[in-house]
Amino acid sequence: MKTRFLIGITVGFFIGLPWLALMYAGQLILGTPHIPFELFEFLTRVLPGGIISLGIEWLIELVTFFGLGQTSATGKIVEIAAAYLLALALLSLSGGLYAASLQKLKSSWVVKGIIAGLILTAFTLLLAYWSGLGSSILAVSFAWLLITSLVWGLGLAWGVDRLMLTSQEQADPSRKQVLGELAVGSLVVTAFSIGLGRWLIPRPESQEVVGVSFTPQPTIIPPTGPPPKAGFEPVPGTRPEIIPIEDFYRVDINLLPPGDAEFLDSSDPLVQRLLEQGGETDIPADSYILIVDGLVKNPLALSLDDLKSYPAVEQFATLECISNPVGGDLIGTTLFQGVRLRDVLESAELEPSVVDIKFTSVDGYSESLHPEAALHPETILCHSMGNQPLTKSHGAPLRLYTPNRFGIKNPKWLIKIEAIDTDYLGFWQQRGWSESGIIKTTSVIDTVLTDSGVQTQVGGIAFAGARGIQVVEWRVDEGPWMTAEIDRSLSNLTWVLWRDSAELSPGEHEITVRAIDGSGEVQTEKESKTHPNGATGYHSKKVTV
Repeated sequence: MKTRFLIGITVGFFIGLPWLALMYAGQLILGTPHIPFELFEFLTRVLPGGIISLGIEWLIELVTFFGLGQTSATGKIVEIAAAYLLALALLSLSGGLYAASLQKLKSSWVVKGIIAGLILTAFTLLLAYWSGLGSSILAVSFAWLLITSLVWGLGLAWGVDRLMLTSQEQADPSRKQVLGELAVGSLVVTAFSIGLGRWLIPRPESQEVVGVSFTPQPTIIPPTGPPPKAGFEPVPGTRPEIIPIEDFYRVDINLLPPGDAEFLDSSDPLVQRLLEQGGETDIPADSYILIVDGLVKNPLALSLDDLKSYPAVEQFATLECISNPVGGDLIGTTLFQGVRLRDVLESAELEPSVVDIKFTSVDGYSESLHPEAALHPETILCHSMGNQPLTKSHGAPLRLYTPNRFGIKNPKWLIKIEAIDTDYLGFWQQRGWSESGIIKTTSVIDTVLTDSGVQTQVGGIAFAGARGIQVVEWRVDEGPWMTAEIDRSLSNLTWVLWRDSAELSPGEHEITVRAIDGSGEVQTEKESKTHPNGATGYHSKKVTV
């Protein structure tokens, strides 16, 4: 029994590799569901919140500890690798279960292979149905999943039968030969499928950018507080004041951004009802639609052009992920551009009984804001970032920016805004994360430079949300706190850069930084992990002079 199970696992592994490659090729060429990703995303949505939160913390700690590069980009690579490894492990296990059960049937390997393939087909179709069947038409997705699953089942049955025969005959050279054939065939088909997928993938002229033109001459939301000081030259190694969009962090619940076809929702009965009411537009079937509904006097179905007809605004702001550890890079500053959410909600006319404004994204993500936060003049429905239309990775065609709150309160890929009469808990709140998502005061040492003497320069960033930064202090070892020079802020919602220098004695030292926010409150020294309210504590770096 044990030998039979191990043989099944081995064959399942070798047959699983090309099947995964075919899934990859089908997704690239035909737009069919990518089952390894669908399985991974399904599990992230159904597993208990504690498990998911622990996995996020481990992932970030792993990337940070080994210095594997930008946390969000590396994290997505690790997640993708985990999705493939999980799928391959399940396919290998399925091979073992086949060898321990179906292989015993008194039928030919062809019949048994078809049965195994149909079981896999049913499983993949359930996942595909859950995910929306990809961007291809239904018949194409069904045919592709059926064919590839049957091929997998036949390959599994053939391999197990061959190895079982050689095992019973104790013909080791023949067993090695069969294993060699399986391994070579598996690698050849895998490489061919991946290569074919990469070769035949459609090449759009402009990658990722969704067709939303930038609205010229928007209203700039002015910063509050004193006028900004003249900017200074940061210490080399300090992160840039404005993060380029291609380097801006991306954290969400998807391995890949949702495709354009997932926004085509004109057949939805709710959309049809709103369109029949007239509203503000007659929307073509192939256009993006934002629904504004619920406890409103004037439900809306808005195209992107409709949204752009509202007064345009833009503001510099810093966005931080609630999973950002102290000193982490899941934070960035850019120019957010779009229209005030308040203007749209005023068009819809909220009912007095509204308790929360609920936001729904095309990927199933959901969030909420209390009306006072939603109506805040700095809460924006963004169609552009950094003077360019949103990319798919950053929420195209529409995302929310709300001030003074972590990224969990800033959903991307918006398709619906609903006024409701209950206190709604969003995707991450249902998994135990902060409901308010208010930014914590943080300060970071980006760089420590020592010259050939004893002069040491330090620099970094500090951020406290809408409270702003009043003072940045740093110390050497357990010495006194020294006040650093702070650059002017781009707005009341952005981080500030800081710098300073001092003469240090030769040897090893620990540099520590802390900030005081605009209300005069000193950043807490108490260390806490990111879950559930965001990380706290001082950031330190060691330096040898």
